[in-house]
Amino acid sequence: MNKRLWWLAALLASLCVGAADADAFELQRTHQPLVIKGSTKTPIGARQFCAARPDECAPIDTTPGPVALTAALRDDLIEVNQALNQQVVAVTDQDYYQQREFWTYPDGFGDCEDFALAKRRELLQRGWPATSLLMAMVRQRNGEAHAVLIAVTDAGDFVLDNLVADVLGWDETSYKFIKMQTPATMDKWVDIADDRVLWVASN
Repeated sequence: MNKRLWWLAALLASLCVGAADADAFELQRTHQPLVIKGSTKTPIGARQFCAARPDECAPIDTTPGPVALTAALRDDLIEVNQALNQQVVAVTDQDYYQQREFWTYPDGFGDCEDFALAKRRELLQRGWPATSLLMAMVRQRNGEAHAVLIAVTDAGDFVLDNLVADVLGWDETSYKFIKMQTPATMDKWVDIADDRVLWVASN
């Protein structure tokens, strides 16, 4: 797979409940990469997170590109997604922090962004490069915004989601992908060109 042009170019919470068991995705399977349209506004939660933790958002070198997906790294994604979905209790920022939007690491409780941040931190501790672990905002079929973690690999872009136990390629999900952080920093974001027709209105 050729390096993506977007690689060099560098929403709100909903109640999140994880599913039960997950099936392993196939290592050999490849997916189309996410297509980037251009720079966009950084979510307020991401801006506040970076202001509170500047070391975690300092710009980094993106030259290495997407990580080469091995069987061991595939297992990392599955294990981390399942473990955090089971360990964290879903709750909204409004209920838990009395704030409309607050990105942080969960202390046993958290919303969509918190699940994703915790998975990102765990994968970083396992040796994954930060350039391959990207926060992203999507829209659910009911119209609500939702946050997920994208693992960018040479076999495709995979979604770690607390609403879905399986680790899926982004193009296997029922979400409309809106925007994501750049590989260089969580403080800069880009729009996603997701032109798939996902939902058909019913009579």
